[in-house]
Amino acid sequence: MKVLQGRVTTGYGMATPNLNPVMPLIEARTGLANLVPGTLNVHIPEEYVVLADALILPQEYPYNRQSGLGETIKLQRCLVAGHQALIVRPDSHELGAGQFHGKAYLELMAQIHFRTALGLTDGSKVEIQIGGDHFWWSSAT
Repeated sequence: MKVLQGRVTTGYGMATPNLNPVMPLIEARTGLANLVPGTLNVHIPEEYVVLADALILPQEYPYNRQSGLGETIKLQRCLVAGHQALIVRPDSHELGAGQFHGKAYLELMAQIHFRTALGLTDGSKVEIQIGGDHFWWSSAT
């Protein structure tokens, strides 16, 4: 298992409108129902390439019709403060130097609104656990 430490930051504000059309696919492919729209944005001090547990393919992602980016959305299980969560990353954020958010930035989605439930604000420290086994994943809320 890998543990990343990061700080909460403000994002672009585009996750909710861009991901809403594919929320049923995200929930079905990850097994996490009732996900809260939007993402918690966390800056980490090191680059991290998402190892996808599930994907939203370019032809399934309506935002690609507007943007022309042809993005694949990578989804990876993680735990944040004992809660099952997902890292949600468009593959375009991992291309080149400084492309969009880049690889040292995580967008996290869960069945809770992180800022409200955990009292997080910009600058708050967050620990993200990644890559545990089935028992690790099922031990979370």
